[in-house]
Amino acid sequence: MGPGVAWIIGGGSGIGAAVAARLAAEDWTVAISGRRRDRLDEVAAGHDAIHAYPLDVTNPPGVTATIDRIVADLGRIDLMVFGAVAAVGAAPGHYPADRFETALDTNLLGLVRLLDPLVAQMQVQGGGQIAVLSSLAGYVGLPRAAMYSASKAALISLCQTMRVELAPKHIHVRLIAPGYVKSEFTARNDFPMPFLMETDAAARRIVDGLTRSSRFEIAFPWPMVAAMKLLRVLPYPLFFAIMARLMPKR
Repeated sequence: MGPGVAWIIGGGSGIGAAVAARLAAEDWTVAISGRRRDRLDEVAAGHDAIHAYPLDVTNPPGVTATIDRIVADLGRIDLMVFGAVAAVGAAPGHYPADRFETALDTNLLGLVRLLDPLVAQMQVQGGGQIAVLSSLAGYVGLPRAAMYSASKAALISLCQTMRVELAPKHIHVRLIAPGYVKSEFTARNDFPMPFLMETDAAARRIVDGLTRSSRFEIAFPWPMVAAMKLLRVLPYPLFFAIMARLMPKR
């Protein structure tokens, strides 16, 4: 896929910011969105090709208005990368409904709110690409990550459905599933993170996958991908025995 107009949601920090910078370096025009205007401006500073569009994905009117503004300013949206995430959690064995609502409102419904207006725009322009930043944590239910794993698993399922349903509209759906990547989000983790990757290395893999291939799944690093996919096919007694070892020691 050649350079065009990309829209990065969650582009004010972490993987989103690194992907935006890399796309701009490859001659894409890039719109970045997120809640924090100051962080968006920092990313856009020094890049004539990056433009800030503040957005809270939990605000439906704001979603539609932002799509309209980007199209009015930049002409179209060829690629949308959804990377919004709510950094909420709870202690193992506790499932507070309000925190689950916060996680799902951003991580899952944040994407759902923009799909219909974005799909309509992409149909008008003849097609496009939708890429969703899920996680290897969405492959199985991980202890200590109930909200995160559940929301990322929902994104994986939704992307699988969208890949088939939107193909006749010339809209290509891509799933991005990284392992642990250095960011504000992972900096809060108080447990070992195997194969922890630098942000720029992850962004390179994502951009290469989006622009130089057509495969559905962009997942990395491969040792962790293999391990997580193996966990999905293990008999439940063995799976749960392994998961129990991930619980914090009392």
